[in-house]
Amino acid sequence: MSIYKTNMKEVRKHTDKELAEAHIFPSRLSPAEKKEAEKEFSEFRKQRLLQMTEKDHIYSRIVQLKYIIEDYTKSNNYNSTYTFSHFLKEYIHSINKKNTDFSKEISLHVTKLSRLLNNKEVPNDKIFVRLELHSNNIIQAVSWYRLLKKQKELELMNDDKLRRSEKKNVKSKLDLLTV
Repeated sequence: MSIYKTNMKEVRKHTDKELAEAHIFPSRLSPAEKKEAEKEFSEFRKQRLLQMTEKDHIYSRIVQLKYIIEDYTKSNNYNSTYTFSHFLKEYIHSINKKNTDFSKEISLHVTKLSRLLNNKEVPNDKIFVRLELHSNNIIQAVSWYRLLKKQKELELMNDDKLRRSEKKNVKSKLDLLTV
């Protein structure tokens, strides 16, 4: 193994063993063997799913929801259906709770929960923390906050009415060349 510099960047040359371990080699199975391997894997997967407890199922759904939230909030894409309320509904559904039971578990009046679920009210930091604690820290409070922030970004980008109404308050613009 050697190290050398090019254009102010350090480049590391890997050993043959490191290169071999870093690659996945294609399967050399015949179509029949491949089909049999897929069948065995499918059977194994079914058995594992049958062995899962209700807690295991809930845990896997919550972790899946966590990654969906994280992927969405980190992406540069906006989806108007991916609101805080959408993911809160998904969370409640994932844990197999009724809204009334869930509202009691996080000490939130059922009407306030309903307003959050219907995107009629904006959640505060206390709600983010309660959701984090309720999920046993699987979905962090900051993840719930980022969802709301992403939702607000989308609303702000698309609020032409606000732009028109605020235009009268801007007396002059910067005199710059636009490309």
